[in-house]
Amino acid sequence: MNAPVAHRPAPDHATLLTPRLTLRPLSMADTGAMHAIFTDADSMKYWSHPPLTRIEETRDSMEKALLDDDTTRTWAVTTDGQECLGWVSLFGVQDRVGWIGYILAPAARGRGLAEEAVTAALNYGFGAWNLHRIAANIDPRNHRSAGLLLRLGFTWEGHQRQDFRYAGEFIDTGIFAILAADWQQRRENPPAPLPVLRHGPAVLRPLKAGDADALHAAFGDADSMRYMPHAHYTEIGQTRDKILSMASGARGGWHWAITTDGGTALGWALLLKETPAQVSLGYMLVPAARGKGLARAATAAMLHHAFTVLRKNRVEAEIDPRNHASAAVLEANGFLREGIRRQGYARSHGELVDNCLYGILASEWTAANGGENP
Repeated sequence: MNAPVAHRPAPDHATLLTPRLTLRPLSMADTGAMHAIFTDADSMKYWSHPPLTRIEETRDSMEKALLDDDTTRTWAVTTDGQECLGWVSLFGVQDRVGWIGYILAPAARGRGLAEEAVTAALNYGFGAWNLHRIAANIDPRNHRSAGLLLRLGFTWEGHQRQDFRYAGEFIDTGIFAILAADWQQRRENPPAPLPVLRHGPAVLRPLKAGDADALHAAFGDADSMRYMPHAHYTEIGQTRDKILSMASGARGGWHWAITTDGGTALGWALLLKETPAQVSLGYMLVPAARGKGLARAATAAMLHHAFTVLRKNRVEAEIDPRNHASAAVLEANGFLREGIRRQGYARSHGELVDNCLYGILASEWTAANGGENP
């Protein structure tokens, strides 16, 4: 039986340094900067309460965040130790279990600063504070935040249905958490970045949120989406939300933009539904990029990655059996048609359709590629 771990009081509220940030203890002098964030509708869209309107409300929030006892530590996120760009907080700590929260000003987003700040707070929580578990509750629609947590090694533990009231509406809560052992494992074995893949005319680079505008030519096109699980999007905002969810990592899997030179996205490629033995493959092109061999080349690039880097034994793909163009791409890459799942998809308008399963094994791919050993 393991000996009980002695209680460790909260450590000093120290300043934390990262390559680009100085996280200093939050102070009431930061009220003005935080008020600018708390009154911004976009910043507060997924926060625990709607935008504030009065400085007195911000002061109340600041007083709660400034609670400096054995349960809470809140840092101002700065680049120079002066101007507050937001905060990151460990709070509700009890019995070596705590929670983390974070928010940044609009001008500070999109540069990886939130991930850097949260990383520093996790190092402090699991190191200096000796915490066992740190959890985060978010709005499940907040794909950026979900992606950040997943990239840092948090596990999505599920969601609580309509357990939180926001602006008069009951909404769900997404539950994420990471254990000290998970964090230590991640520090010792950091994940490799998503690589650029090349084959023939195709260059697959990591998908970015900014690719949404280019890819809306496919997601917003009824003909392009006629064999997809959902109908085409009528608004660019729908495409932006979907691409953001994938590019941020919130949906899991590996997502690339299909390009010819690493620049403008001409399509989207993905590997997902990973198990120890297999992974699934998918792709889509904008109308103007079809007929140039890009889908076939992108598929070949992903197969090479799946068999030689991920070391999978099998790659599969599911398509609508009426999608003859996609079937030709798969068969040209060595996939075998394995069968039909009858009425396995429900389209958005209620139609039940079949889906066709294709698969290729590592041994088959190796034999077709000159004996290259995966």
